[in-house]
Amino acid sequence: MAQEHILIRDIIQDHSERMLNIKKYYPYFKLSENAFTQFQGGKYEELDMGYILMAVLRFFIEENNFKEKDVYYEEYKEFVREIYRRDFMIPLDEDEEEEVSAYIFDKIKNDGKPFSYSYFDPAEKKKKTIRIKIIDSRIKNDKIGYFITSDAIEFYLDTKEVKDESTISISQVLLSKMISAKNFKGGIEVIKRINNEVGRLKARKNEVLNILNYDVFNGIKIYEEFLNSVIKWFDEEQKLFIKNMDLIKTALDRVESDSEYYNAVDDIYYLETELKMTISRHKELLTACTDLQMKADEIIEKAKFSKIKREFDFKNALGMIMEKDDTTLLSHIVMPLLGININKSFSLKSIDKMLTLKNDKKEANEIVKDHKEEEHYVYDDEIEDERIKHNFSNLIKELMECVFEYEKFDLVLFNTRLRNKYGDDVFKSSDYYSMLVHLSQKSEYDMDEIMEKQDTFFEDYLKEALKELDESQYRGLKLKLIYDSKEKIKFFEDACVTNIIFKLDYS
Repeated sequence: MAQEHILIRDIIQDHSERMLNIKKYYPYFKLSENAFTQFQGGKYEELDMGYILMAVLRFFIEENNFKEKDVYYEEYKEFVREIYRRDFMIPLDEDEEEEVSAYIFDKIKNDGKPFSYSYFDPAEKKKKTIRIKIIDSRIKNDKIGYFITSDAIEFYLDTKEVKDESTISISQVLLSKMISAKNFKGGIEVIKRINNEVGRLKARKNEVLNILNYDVFNGIKIYEEFLNSVIKWFDEEQKLFIKNMDLIKTALDRVESDSEYYNAVDDIYYLETELKMTISRHKELLTACTDLQMKADEIIEKAKFSKIKREFDFKNALGMIMEKDDTTLLSHIVMPLLGININKSFSLKSIDKMLTLKNDKKEANEIVKDHKEEEHYVYDDEIEDERIKHNFSNLIKELMECVFEYEKFDLVLFNTRLRNKYGDDVFKSSDYYSMLVHLSQKSEYDMDEIMEKQDTFFEDYLKEALKELDESQYRGLKLKLIYDSKEKIKFFEDACVTNIIFKLDYS
């Protein structure tokens, strides 16, 4: 019976952990299964989504972790285009390559949503959902950059690396063998893999901290697993780093006496430089883990006070005792109950105080506090209106000063004036283009009529601007606008307007 109990307990209690361990493999099989069967009627069935996925992951690891930069869509598209042409015997024209690349990318990033699957947790007797992303995105310099997640990196390494020990230690043992065998170029590749693992662990540290912030109980388990898989290997990894640096130093000492080392001197120096950088990053990882420990202690300490309840969860406590398989822990539940004093007493002195207590028959005057004025709230639309008013006013003032100074000029000259005064950021503002749209509602503006009556939203701002400038110098003037649709002024890659010629008329 005891053996049967242990068997059932292992099946139930370990199931959730097993489901979490296999989550990183789920997207690969989900993407590989019939990936191109339904797409374009199976026209591209000869393409292998599994191979392309692994190639794309390696490409992202190279760009994100080795070169430490995000990947943009055009870079990804150029990479997979080489795969079609080099590895598959399918003739694709440029339009087909564009279509297939977009389809594959949407599949890999799952339209921006995480891959998810449900499983039944027998311990809690309810269904749970696991989510995992392969590629994530962020906006930098007004462009969308993509990067690989730590789960995807771990999956890629799992397909080749041994996870029972430290990946960094295993890679360093391999590096030692390569240096001894004089395979210095191969050693450089191994160091890149070590850098990749260090980068993954630093990313994982941030993810662990995020989980601790919103789910302390689950976060503690992940935090402890992370420390057990990282911190305990640091001493061994540092010893291996020192050993490999000694091997490289020995190789450099033999450069002058051994022709084989002399021919590979550039690779040896490059290997030494890369290893020094790796050691520095490894120390940064240790600092990051120490920081994680300090922040985790603070979060756990706060959670201890915020999670104290008046009720006791006997079911959860029983589950923990079964998990540890230690019945002596039941004493922590039973002993406090045996010590409860259920007899209550009432002091006679308190009765005397109640009988002799005199009520205060005098009514206390109500204290009226000073009236405070109601706070004035500024709403979002009011902030927007104030910004538009400020930007329109400045732009119109610049325009009218150009009118008075040049009498005839075009939008190019006006833009040059704005750029010299405000910089290129003025053309990133939507208010600039909005002003041009409102300005272009008419082909002529009579300053005298505008001061008397305003027909448009733009004329209201124009009147206010003239008052601030000195409206007397603009009396009797008319501003004519000639629209040149043939000439286009380009600001950025996706922003251009047609030219406008401004002409002052005194008639």
